Amino acid sequence: MDTAERRATAGLWSIQGVGPVTLAQIRKRQGPLGELLEKPPAAWAPFIEWQGEAYERLMALPCLAAAADAVERACKEHQARILFAGDDAFPSRLETLSDAPPMLFVFGPAADAPPRRRLAIVGTRNTATGLQLRVEDNAAEAARYGLCIVSGAARGIDQAAHRGALRVGGETWAFLGCALDQIDERQREICQAILNGGGTLLSEYPPGFRANLNSFTLRNRLISGASDAVLVVRAPEESGALHTAKAALKQGRPLLVTPGEPWDDTAKGSNELLRAGKARLHLDVTDLLDAAGLTGSMSPSEPVELDLSQLSVAARLLLDQLRRGAADFEALQCALPTLTSGELSGALVELEVFGAVLHKGGRRYEKR
Repeated sequence: MDTAERRATAGLWSIQGVGPVTLAQIRKRQGPLGELLEKPPAAWAPFIEWQGEAYERLMALPCLAAAADAVERACKEHQARILFAGDDAFPSRLETLSDAPPMLFVFGPAADAPPRRRLAIVGTRNTATGLQLRVEDNAAEAARYGLCIVSGAARGIDQAAHRGALRVGGETWAFLGCALDQIDERQREICQAILNGGGTLLSEYPPGFRANLNSFTLRNRLISGASDAVLVVRAPEESGALHTAKAALKQGRPLLVTPGEPWDDTAKGSNELLRAGKARLHLDVTDLLDAAGLTGSMSPSEPVELDLSQLSVAARLLLDQLRRGAADFEALQCALPTLTSGELSGALVELEVFGAVLHKGGRRYEKR
């Protein structure tokens, strides 16, 4: 995507009411968006079907370049990155969605981080402290195995999942239902912790956009879409977590549920997913690893020729160590003291993605 196309896309995307469908219609009718960048909207906008007040907002602009300039200034002011579909740092799994955003606003490395599998953990905001601690422990254990924990930074289950990943130095992503400069006060602490821990905040909404019920619902498809599997811990009937579950099923992502007591209202929706056979049962970390494809079944049966220049320094060190024989995670930590637990986990996933390492279960690994 050239510069003009990027700028025109950003300008249109910043207009409230413009979504993937409208962008597709404009491209179909007018061709490349970059050719519209400097044209007055009156010259082309009347030929497009618009939703809500988007048309009036567009017609108030001299051209798309003005909107693009405003977005770029705001991102520079808040030190946010703009990622477009096809960029290396753009989550590649999102590009397969029919309703994927053409761009994301990002704090943090996003997919520039080492390649790894991702697990979404979602659930109700209203839950007891004891359950949150168990969720935190579950997320921490999954992160130790190299899974990136994805959620929405909401209080309750979401924040517990992020905290668990951060506790062990794992990677975690949060998709927000607002712009990066409009983070709710109840989310600011966990969002800052995610950034301090090397994680990533992502939003499809341009600077200045405040969250609403619809925006939270829409962002749920990104939580599931960016992940290899989705775990619902507790979901009442008609909850946001159920929206994420429905999106996961539509997207073909493996869906798991932690069962709750039958009399627990916060588990009625998620328990029903199990009863209807729409979700797998989650009892321990093995279930999560199986769903995310981290138990070796995804690895090729034959050794692969590796281009070492494609590997991170940590992955090269780890590969050299595993050439001496199979080892468990703790032994690898002792043998490679220069790597943190998070770096070692990331290197293991990186080598698994390349098919160079096989996870034998029980946190034991061997070179193929």
